[in-house]
Amino acid sequence: MKKIFFALAALLLLSSNLMAEKDVKLRFGLEAGYNMTKWNGKIMPDYGVSPDLISGSSDIDKAVIRPGFHAGAMADIVIETHWSIQPELLFQMEGSELTLPLSVQEADEDMEVSLEGSITEKYTAAYIRIPVLVYYNITNVGPGQLSPGIGIFLAGGVGGKGKITGRKTFGVDGILDEFDWGMNVKVAYELQKVASGLYMSAGFSQGLTTSKSTGFSVSVGYKFQYWKGIKRAYNTGILEYNP
Repeated sequence: MKKIFFALAALLLLSSNLMAEKDVKLRFGLEAGYNMTKWNGKIMPDYGVSPDLISGSSDIDKAVIRPGFHAGAMADIVIETHWSIQPELLFQMEGSELTLPLSVQEADEDMEVSLEGSITEKYTAAYIRIPVLVYYNITNVGPGQLSPGIGIFLAGGVGGKGKITGRKTFGVDGILDEFDWGMNVKVAYELQKVASGLYMSAGFSQGLTTSKSTGFSVSVGYKFQYWKGIKRAYNTGILEYNP
């Protein structure tokens, strides 16, 4: 969790620098959606998997995509006519269906064991996820704005377990590291002439830690009007800096 706190501190520092810029605009929004994930990395040998259940530490074999969902809040920081930065704070459920090599002689009587000496387990994982993306905004695309974006995500595992074995996904008795991070790519479309503020997005993410999770997502959300409710010293608006 210390890694997450350091990452959050870095993001806050970046945000404070952005707020000092002239003519930066800020608004908030809510979003929710559907995601599909697959883990492509290695089982963590230091997290209790070997040797009592799984025979050794090996690559995840024949992993299957699992569905999930996400929901949370976002901030839209417009720093220039065509450029904006969008941090998000999401609760996300994901997982993967794994076929793992099994030590048959140590298996419990109630456990389903295939003839090949393996077990198919459906793991779930709950994350607090913080994506931060930079968007290039193309206006007047039909009735709205088209925005391709690229960035990173940080995530901290807060729960989850295997359906058959009951083994925890994270922690000392789990199979994955609690901290995850990686790259994000998204394409968003926001309506402006009709239902102003409503937007849709589709995204792809690739984790770069142990699980090497690959994810696809679709989201819908709503962005509220630009926030003008607070004025500070040297500011004429919420983020309009005029020394």
